[in-house]
Amino acid sequence: MFSAIISSLGGVFINKFFDGALQAFTAYQNKQISVEELKDRLLGLMVNAARDIEVSHADTLAKTYASFMDALKVTPILQRMWAWTVGTQLFILVWSQFFVPLLFAYSILPNWKAGTTGDWAYLLLGACLGMGPLVLRNGPGAGSIADKLKAIAAK
Repeated sequence: MFSAIISSLGGVFINKFFDGALQAFTAYQNKQISVEELKDRLLGLMVNAARDIEVSHADTLAKTYASFMDALKVTPILQRMWAWTVGTQLFILVWSQFFVPLLFAYSILPNWKAGTTGDWAYLLLGACLGMGPLVLRNGPGAGSIADKLKAIAAK
């Protein structure tokens, strides 16, 4: 998804970033700013570009989810699959949050390793109940571009 956003909107962000970076390097080369000011300007440009991409990413996710929900309103097979998904994920959550601890308490279940099944059940249930963009940001699209760039710049 990130590559689709970059390919569709990347030119605008890249041009904006490089125009600012070129101005900063020119100012540094002309001895108008110091190395520290150059680094600050470049970091600011990277963070602003990342923020713009994040806003675009969130908007794209919201539009994608809205189109899915519109299709869900008129397609019977999607409605059935939606109901099946909600039912199965509720079962998984009730099983892992209620029955597994109960079976442990009575020593019926010796061990259990669910891994991230419960996390994904919450995310999938949230997606079905209207929190699609939030779920996509915490699931496959997890992570903030701005945080990743800050971490890279700190190295």
